[in-house]
Amino acid sequence: MRRLNFSLIAALVLGPALMAGQADYSTLWDKATPFDQFLRTVKAREQAWKSRFANAAIDADLLNEVRALPARRRILAVAQDRCSDSAWAIPYMAKLAAAVPERLELRVISPKDGGRIQSDNLTTDGRIATPTVAVLDEMNRSLGGWVERPSELQKFFIDNKATMDSGLLHEKMDAWYTEDAGKSTLREILALLKKK
Repeated sequence: MRRLNFSLIAALVLGPALMAGQADYSTLWDKATPFDQFLRTVKAREQAWKSRFANAAIDADLLNEVRALPARRRILAVAQDRCSDSAWAIPYMAKLAAAVPERLELRVISPKDGGRIQSDNLTTDGRIATPTVAVLDEMNRSLGGWVERPSELQKFFIDNKATMDSGLLHEKMDAWYTEDAGKSTLREILALLKKK
């Protein structure tokens, strides 16, 4: 009896996207949790998640730019409630999505289920991190990824992590996040939302 070529069978059954190692965004989107449901289950950093979402102020110009998008967009966030960067970034993205539901929707998926998204979108210093965000078009095609924290803060972290005391480093990062109030995160996400 002849042996079957597993690679050939996999290519025929799974399709070229999976064989190339790309995330199956349609399946992941269907598996992900709408943000309002996710927020109800948050246990770690609960106050931070809920207060940031409740109090986030979205710039009117940014709202208008999202309303002017040519088509709907989806934000698929790989996040954990215990992750401080997730708790700083995702509530602002969720508030934006809630403000323009006709153009934008956000769902959250765990690293266990969204690991492929993370490995496709590493940090600038080559790490897997949360949050990792995939911006998708209405057909669940990836328009790009955003990882961990805004680029200015990421540069500060990478430049200082080896020399600065960890407590002081995170204190300075929290102060930056507080002053920025989600503006840098949303500007960087907007650039991905506008991609075609």
